[in-house]
Amino acid sequence: MLEPRGLAPYFGFTGEEVLEVCRKHGVDHGEREEWYDGYKMVYSKASNFGFEEVVCSIYSPKSVVESLLTRRCAPYWVNTETYEALKLYIQMDFNGLREDVVAMLAGTKVPLNTRTFSNDMASFTSKDDVLTLLVHLGYLSFDVEGRTVPIPNKEVSEEFANTIEALHWDGVADALKNHSSC
Repeated sequence: MLEPRGLAPYFGFTGEEVLEVCRKHGVDHGEREEWYDGYKMVYSKASNFGFEEVVCSIYSPKSVVESLLTRRCAPYWVNTETYEALKLYIQMDFNGLREDVVAMLAGTKVPLNTRTFSNDMASFTSKDDVLTLLVHLGYLSFDVEGRTVPIPNKEVSEEFANTIEALHWDGVADALKNHSSC
């Protein structure tokens, strides 16, 4: 997820594939983009001039297919895993993790050092460890060039909002409700 190299287009549906299938089925591509895009992966691809760097949009296949079958956008991928996992990780308020989650919900990209991650789901020593795991689980997208993480799309943003409400983060859940009703 952090550096997929040439495998990037195989992590899910590419933006081009989703555009094509939306046209074929007569559904709104823009709505699917808002709900399910947001995972940008950079990889090198052979070209006539050596190698070129390609930025690839990746969509969750489960979400795209379900939205085509039901003809509406809703949180499909996040329903495959309970929010308990997300709740567990974000309540570990390492070094201001709570404030960073709130900032990401507002659209801010948060700096991330992925090099501290020990590649397991139990040993956390910093906010960066938790955020890196959330990238691997698909709850965050990773901007390789800026070394930052945003919440990738509306589907995942709603899951974060539900989790915050369940955690009873005073004021935050109310602010999110007021913002979403605008």
